[in-house]
Amino acid sequence: MTRIAPTPSGYLHLGNAANFAANALLARRWGLDLLLRIDDLDRARFRPEYLQDIFDVLEWLGIAPTVGPRDPADFAAHWSQERRMPLYVAALETLRSRARAHVFACPCSRTELADGVHAHDCLNANISLSEAGVAWRINTRGTPLHASIPDFVVRKKNGRPSYQLACTVDDRHFGVTACARGEDLRDSTAAQAMVSDLLGYPKLAERIRFIHHPLLTVGGEKLSKSQGAAGVRDGGMSQEEIFAIAEGWIATP
Repeated sequence: MTRIAPTPSGYLHLGNAANFAANALLARRWGLDLLLRIDDLDRARFRPEYLQDIFDVLEWLGIAPTVGPRDPADFAAHWSQERRMPLYVAALETLRSRARAHVFACPCSRTELADGVHAHDCLNANISLSEAGVAWRINTRGTPLHASIPDFVVRKKNGRPSYQLACTVDDRHFGVTACARGEDLRDSTAAQAMVSDLLGYPKLAERIRFIHHPLLTVGGEKLSKSQGAAGVRDGGMSQEEIFAIAEGWIATP
């Protein structure tokens, strides 16, 4: 199984559409199911219109996932990550019990955590994981990951699972075996491999074949929902052109 995993935090752009196409092509090439997994844990940025846009873009591209929600109502009723919260909570408890040497509590704000240096000396302070208002972080010291995403979060200060934790659990839960994702997510893949190991899952690289593809750019800058990138259907590119780009991304591996 491969997956399309957008977040309903903004209108999709052409880069998202090309990634959708790349995963649809992988599913077709390797005879895999195609999962639509919508990552909606960030409820502060969730909007119904962004959720609807995901289904509209898939329809425009002519992509029909074989697993996952049919429409926004089906998503809310059966497929939201909120429905899988018990899985994430269980994973966090696993980390607490079996990976205590790697998981630590951190009350630092973003301004108090600069370049991986903790204002509260969190790695040595022995702060309880049960204390209110602390995030749970993974100690990345001594790993290549520390230079790019040092001490990444697995549980937020509000007690909710982070993206890295939920994505790792979801890929294992749904049996994902292949995935095309942007080059900018290579560090996230490494973080999820680390979480996978700490949870006792089989090695991520042995379970999932990742293809990290280039990003679409405009004027040398990558497209971003948060920066107001043009929507897919008014982005000046046809479905055929999008699929041609995606085909180029996955042609080499």
